[in-house]
Amino acid sequence: MTSASVDIESVVDVGELPGMDRGRQRCECDHGDDSGYQPCGRKAKWRVTIDCVCGEGHPRQVEILCSRCLRTLRQSHGSEALTVRRL
Repeated sequence: MTSASVDIESVVDVGELPGMDRGRQRCECDHGDDSGYQPCGRKAKWRVTIDCVCGEGHPRQVEILCSRCLRTLRQSHGSEALTVRRL
C-alpha cells in the first residue's frame, strides 16, 4: 500500500481525539436519557478505569470524569472496581 492509496475517510485528526491535547477536557459521564447520549460537560479532573462488577468478565472501561460524577460512580460500583488517576 502506498501513501497515495490511503482512504481519505480513514484518516483521523489527532486534535479530535479526546485527551490528546491535554487541554481543557470535559466530563464524559452520560446524563442523557433513552433518546441519546448527553455528556455531563463539567471540567474533567479524573481518568477512571472501571472493572466489570457483574461477574461476566467484561473488559475494562476508561472514562474521563469530573469529581461529582466520580463520587456517584464510587457509590454505585464501590472503590474496589475503580482505578483513578488525576489528569
